[in-house]
Amino acid sequence: MDGYADQCVVLNITTINGIYLGENPFNEPIPVFVSQLAAILIISRFLHHLFRPLHQPRIVSDVLSGILLGPSALGRITCFADLFSVKNVNIMATLAYLSLVLHMFLVGVELDLRAMGRTSKKAIMVIMTGLFLPFVIGVVIVYLLHRFLVQDVEQGYNVECGFLWAAIFAVTGFQAVNRILSNLKLLNSEIGRLARPIALISDFGSWILIVMLIPFCANPMTAPFVIFATMGCVVVSFYTIRPLLAWIVRYTSDDATTHSDFYFCFPLVGAVAFAFVTDVTGTHPIVGAFVFGLIMPDELTVTLMNRFDYFISGLMLPIFFAVSGLKVDIFKITKWNVVFVLVILLGAVKIISFVPVLIISNISPRDSFALGLLMSTKGTWAILAVATGLENGVLHDGDYAVTMVAILLMNSIVPPTIAIIYKRNNLFAKYSSRTIQDFKPEEELRILVCAHSYPDVPGTLKLLDVSHSSRHDSMTVFTLHLVELANQSSPMLIVHDSHASRFENPASCLRSHDSAEADRIVTAYTEFENATPNVAIQSFTIVSPFRTVSRDICSLAKDKVVAFIILPYHRLDPSSFRNINHKVLHNAPCSVGIFIDRGLESAKIREIAMLFFGGADDCEALAYAWRMATKPGVSLTVVRLLETEYVEYSSKQNQQDADYIHDFRLQTADEELIIYEEKVIQCGEELMMALKEMENRFELFVVGKREGLDSPIMTELFHMVDCPDLGIVGNLLTMSDSAATSSVLVVQQFIYRNTRRTLVFQKGMSRLERRKVNVESIPFL
Repeated sequence: MDGYADQCVVLNITTINGIYLGENPFNEPIPVFVSQLAAILIISRFLHHLFRPLHQPRIVSDVLSGILLGPSALGRITCFADLFSVKNVNIMATLAYLSLVLHMFLVGVELDLRAMGRTSKKAIMVIMTGLFLPFVIGVVIVYLLHRFLVQDVEQGYNVECGFLWAAIFAVTGFQAVNRILSNLKLLNSEIGRLARPIALISDFGSWILIVMLIPFCANPMTAPFVIFATMGCVVVSFYTIRPLLAWIVRYTSDDATTHSDFYFCFPLVGAVAFAFVTDVTGTHPIVGAFVFGLIMPDELTVTLMNRFDYFISGLMLPIFFAVSGLKVDIFKITKWNVVFVLVILLGAVKIISFVPVLIISNISPRDSFALGLLMSTKGTWAILAVATGLENGVLHDGDYAVTMVAILLMNSIVPPTIAIIYKRNNLFAKYSSRTIQDFKPEEELRILVCAHSYPDVPGTLKLLDVSHSSRHDSMTVFTLHLVELANQSSPMLIVHDSHASRFENPASCLRSHDSAEADRIVTAYTEFENATPNVAIQSFTIVSPFRTVSRDICSLAKDKVVAFIILPYHRLDPSSFRNINHKVLHNAPCSVGIFIDRGLESAKIREIAMLFFGGADDCEALAYAWRMATKPGVSLTVVRLLETEYVEYSSKQNQQDADYIHDFRLQTADEELIIYEEKVIQCGEELMMALKEMENRFELFVVGKREGLDSPIMTELFHMVDCPDLGIVGNLLTMSDSAATSSVLVVQQFIYRNTRRTLVFQKGMSRLERRKVNVESIPFL
């Protein structure tokens, strides 16, 4: 066999006889690989949960787990040194780069290029300045401070090294920024709406920068050919393969919401194939996977993200970061002051670069500083650039360690700093009141109104009109159009005001039907604002999954410091609408009203009835009805229903009810249009008859939800409850069989509590209501 006859190659990849014959399992690839994977995931997860209270992003724990397992810490122990030796790490490194390829495919799937099309040209110019200006500054800094920055002073100036470090100054990780804002619950805040589009375009610009940089670092002579070949692949992909994929999906899928396994296997195979093509042309494999994700049809984006996001980005991607950390040897860092200088430069360069944003867009200095700090967050692109520099010899071991540690420190500093700047506990201190009952006449009333569609608007406008009592009272209304997430992979908040033009055009953010609906809603509220003095309207549209939109509603209520949320009620519509109301009621930072619009015939509300039984919710409902009664021409009838056998709830609450009713009667004694009545009821049938007699006399009923209070009559009528969120009386008024057109507003008062939300939820409910609670529907905060 030409010299090969006496040679034997062992091809075992796992143990054959186990440990019973004295075999060492760590001599075979599979046991080593499984042990490495377990060690990385266990330490990474442990660090992630350990650092979570400090708002640390996932990338910090992933990279740090690799550093701890490498020669900087545990790698100095023999067993770990053997487990993660250079020979044994090859398989893990291969899986790491495969996970990176698939992750970048999902990043491309998630990235909405149409969002950049909605961005104004001025904003793009400012954002590009914030991307390429740090690159230029980085090149200059590295050239001037080269002898100080490098660990080996005998090295000559390396042009590729200078460009690589400059790119690290410039790049921004959109997903890292998005995750920080999400963890800090700042997505719907002003800084969140400011930072996300900037980070999105900066991330795309980072992709272009890395595409040009990697070939240049590998071989400057062939870099132009590689870049042109990559551009050709991108053009062919968008103008040939993308329409073909859309045609295949459109003509082979029977249902737009359900797809066969072929639709999940083919994208993964295509991502790997595209990665191979760009690798052959000289670019990094992730470029092809990213481009293939960008050209995926919209019909598959949500399904692909739901199916693969956690497995690839949550379980596999940490392997890439850990392998990058394994290569860090902090003992090769001879100049630790360089690390801190790099951290300062990473933040300062970005902050200075976004000064034009402050000047052009009239953004506050605090937001401008936070914006620059967020843009200095590094993600996958920065780690990839550093790893590529080490592989191609552009960076030496000491320089690589310095850069990785600086990136790690920068990413760990940003979230706590942003949390301090926008400390959410300070937000609650701004509330002088979160209820109508505690509202002071000289204060500005701030209301958040939600709408699913345009039919919710006319009745709500009449309710807002009667809520604005006089020309001297100031009221700000925030309108929120709820649109269910369709073909986009991440929620989006659209601001329909003058600030939106800084970054995007709201009209092009939605599908044609939703866009037309949003235009009608915004127009209706704008006309109301123009016709009503001392009323300001700010309109929003939230595109989000209905299972989580309640969080967005509550978050916006916190950010805007509102005192009252008005939710629409749809008796015949899907249960998802009711689930939204249910979750908002139990998580709202202020009082909440559910408005049942039953077709008000008059142009304005003139006759209002308030049914008072007792409790905090009824006091809040009376406070709101009392405010309405101060509007000229509005008549209010307060009917206090007394239950002769009701002695269950505390005498303290009884006294509070009596005091509030006494104050109300004392202050309205001279008001001709305010009438107070008392009725004694002894059973549920009498209550139903009383409601039947009143339902055609008034245009609007205001009642309390009466949460957590039991009585013999309420116990008797509980079996008739169809929707617990409306309370007993609200259900009785809503379920009327007659042709009554009286609308109903069910009010729940915000209660200041210091206990955990889940315990409050259980204690705040009556014993009968607890029997109907579905455990899965309880929101855990």
